[in-house]
Amino acid sequence: MDLIFNKLQLSGGLLDWAMRKEIVKSLNLDGVQLIESSFNRDFSSNTVVDTLYIHIPFCQTLCKYCSFFKVKFNEQLALAYFSALRKEIRFVIKSGLQFRKVYIGGGTTTILEEELVKTILLIKELVGDVEVSCESDPIYFSQGNPKSLVGLIDRMSIGVQSFDDQILKRTGRFEKFGCGHQLQDYIGIARNLFPNINIDFMFGFKGQTIDLVRNDMEIAIKLQAEQITTYPLSFGVGPLRRKEEELAGNNAALFTHFQAAKSTLTNSYSRELPWVYKNRTCTIEQSKYVLDGESCFGIGAGAFGRIKNQFNISTFSIGRYIELINSRGYGAFYKKNISDNAIAQHDLMMMLAHGKIDDELFQEHSGKSLSRALPLELTFLSLIGAVTKIEGGYETTKEGEFLAFKMFGGFLTGMNYLRSEARGLTFC
Repeated sequence: MDLIFNKLQLSGGLLDWAMRKEIVKSLNLDGVQLIESSFNRDFSSNTVVDTLYIHIPFCQTLCKYCSFFKVKFNEQLALAYFSALRKEIRFVIKSGLQFRKVYIGGGTTTILEEELVKTILLIKELVGDVEVSCESDPIYFSQGNPKSLVGLIDRMSIGVQSFDDQILKRTGRFEKFGCGHQLQDYIGIARNLFPNINIDFMFGFKGQTIDLVRNDMEIAIKLQAEQITTYPLSFGVGPLRRKEEELAGNNAALFTHFQAAKSTLTNSYSRELPWVYKNRTCTIEQSKYVLDGESCFGIGAGAFGRIKNQFNISTFSIGRYIELINSRGYGAFYKKNISDNAIAQHDLMMMLAHGKIDDELFQEHSGKSLSRALPLELTFLSLIGAVTKIEGGYETTKEGEFLAFKMFGGFLTGMNYLRSEARGLTFC
């Protein structure tokens, strides 16, 4: 066991190093292109995407570790922003955009309930019944009016991160959302109102132990959440690195946290991915916003989406976003092409996470065999025991499940880095 642990610690460190280099290489915004003023010139009529992502950037207070675009709440500005959001929704749907699901993230999505309700009702009026997932802060279920959203939201995703009071204090969430017992009460309220509840947890904090992770998972099981999603505290690239390192514990402990969550949850939940667990009654798909190869169209300031091999980036200025909507109807301002190699690495991560790297399926996606497209990556995974060769591809080992979890953390770091880079763009 010690040998496996030491091997994973070494390989995990090498993986972090390699991912940092690849993130900077693939996701820097040198050579980023302006999107033309005509929607149909950049997004063909009847474009079909999996997810419409809507970003609500307002918060009453700002969390230390959150890298999403967010600003302090100003009611007058927020009202104008929601009005612009609905104009953009009307515009892109009228222009032919089609989607299967809606994901609403933030920021604090519920900061103006009436405006959120109007926005969801508009979408359902324009496209009919569509699956809607929405993020929420825990305290909303005490201080807000969540009953106003009943029947409109299919899945409520609640960011808890941990029920431990010391971790909540260290991350600034204790003062903002309350103690662990209060968080449990809030989730109990949500559980009685919405058909599907997801609870988000995070591993890798300073002071976080195996027992604390197990306790968090046991509480989540008792709360009967339909889905539990676990995140590694991302390692940070560029200006985000120092901020995230202030919160991070010993990187070597991440494997033990991962194993503790897995062993605690698998008796009661089925594991969809190394970071996602579902109970048997869950009726909704895992939300994958720009993950698992899904296409996504982003709406709102600070949003971005992915269609095929291109990221579309909206302005990170709320005032400029409102101006863009009023002048041309949509907020996407820049586009960034994604290299074939970066897409192939993403496909490799998702196949590793699903338990099998299928050569035929990979070749169908990329046009190349695994050995031609990613020889170094396959050699690395084989040498560290993350995969074993089988007919038609490779099978993920227990060690490989953890490496997929680490790679998922790298994906999140990449998205954080992309947002950080986008803040420096000029949205003229």
